[in-house]
Amino acid sequence: MDETRRYERIEIELPCRIFIPGEGGLRFEAFCISRNLGLGGLFVATSFLLKEGLEVFLELALPDGPLAIRSRVAHVVGLDDSELTTGMGIEFLDVDAHGRETLLRYFTPDRYERFFGAFIEEFPHLKKTVPLRDVSLVLNLWEEWKIKAEGGPASTASGAPPAPPRAGRPTPAGSVHGHGAGRSRGKR
Repeated sequence: MDETRRYERIEIELPCRIFIPGEGGLRFEAFCISRNLGLGGLFVATSFLLKEGLEVFLELALPDGPLAIRSRVAHVVGLDDSELTTGMGIEFLDVDAHGRETLLRYFTPDRYERFFGAFIEEFPHLKKTVPLRDVSLVLNLWEEWKIKAEGGPASTASGAPPAPPRAGRPTPAGSVHGHGAGRSRGKR
């Protein structure tokens, strides 16, 4: 992971719903696609921009069902930026115990998948009883424990990932690409 980046991220396209509840219904609702995910937030590509600091709910369409998290718009990238994808960095504010576990199980960088492959190669009889999601949970908790032991923040603390480069531009050095089970590379 790049030392200047506060949170590791994986490039992933997930359908998302951004909404703001109101009395008797919704004040706002829109659908978009994530471009990258960190344990503290994500970046969504959008054709609309909301005001920085605005509190919203972000619902991730995960394979096991939707996960809604109270969030805020941390930063925006406008249409006039020719280098970065237009959209918003969304920072997670409240992640309950269930949501935290879900994120830790779902957040699977390539290096976790490589570890899992080596693990299963050595112990093939454990493939059914120790799935990749469980390994991701343990590895994420281990990484978080190491950071906290060194006086750093929890990996699920708030923090929205930066915008990725516009399509057709090279990926910045140090970014992580995820390809775990249940990952969607295209729109659903």
